[in-house]
Amino acid sequence: MRTLKLTIAYDGTDYAGWQIQNARGQKAEGRNQKPTIQGTLEQILRQILQEPVKVVGSGRTDAGVHALAQVAHLKTRSPMPCERLKAALNSLLPPDMVITQVKEAHAGFHARFDAKAKHYRYHIVNGPIVLPFERRAVHHVPVPLNLAVMRREARALLGRHDFRAFHNTGRPVADTRRTISNLRINRHNVHLVIEIEATGFLYTMVRSIVGTLIDIGRGHRPPGTMAQLLKTKDRCRVGTTAPPQGLCLVEVKY
Repeated sequence: MRTLKLTIAYDGTDYAGWQIQNARGQKAEGRNQKPTIQGTLEQILRQILQEPVKVVGSGRTDAGVHALAQVAHLKTRSPMPCERLKAALNSLLPPDMVITQVKEAHAGFHARFDAKAKHYRYHIVNGPIVLPFERRAVHHVPVPLNLAVMRREARALLGRHDFRAFHNTGRPVADTRRTISNLRINRHNVHLVIEIEATGFLYTMVRSIVGTLIDIGRGHRPPGTMAQLLKTKDRCRVGTTAPPQGLCLVEVKY
């Protein structure tokens, strides 16, 4: 049995996120549901490898979220060379998904549990209009933002903290502590890019952070908000959750 490591890029607009869920849960795939990234990959892999295949991702990107380098693993009995499998997958996958790499991995490799850090990028157009070819990959904020205040607030999140306030309780977890090693806000003309890297992320954590930073930048929340949220852990005080289309998984580090 071989363990293969896949690196996948996708436009998540037309998908219900990464993960297939069971019939009792949310996102079960069917005629009236959007497909998932995992489900699409497994269907095509079964067709190519002619065996049952389970693809395990590094994490669950939500509906509408994109990826430049999502990582997943699978186990197979097939002797098909990695480059041939990559070519076969890319010939059958829809145009909004591509496999950038297929590699042999050691037998115990696990895409989720072996991940040491993840890097996400959130893209905002902070100007009067959004160009048509950008609209699926950015969040449009047409009002002015105070970038200096947003940067100061972002610094409060660096380090290890309990990020319970930024976690959507619809997906319970035992431990809400995470370590953010990098959080930068860069601007080029109307394009505002928020880069964030951490040991891991809670459900909607990045979008909750971004939405709160935007509210602070608009003057809807006072300076000191981020430090107060870390202290109180009160979900009700978090700003608007930013929409998914601006978010992209850039890298998973092992």
